[in-house]
Amino acid sequence: MIIDGPTGIELIPGNHGKDCPGNGENGNECCCDECNYLCCCLEYFKPQDCNNCLTEVCPRHPKNNGGKF
Repeated sequence: MIIDGPTGIELIPGNHGKDCPGNGENGNECCCDECNYLCCCLEYFKPQDCNNCLTEVCPRHPKNNGGKF
């Protein structure tokens, strides 16, 4: 689980930010501008890049769920 320090919101990178509670929707504060995992949410990111990720606390890490988006 990745938690945004200042807000305490859980961050779920990937899927163009659609699944992340820190995306600024649903009344939550947007955490994207300072997020270390923003690159995972951008158009050019490919899900297979998760296979090289060293952040095992990410819910999308292959160790946790096979990297499925």
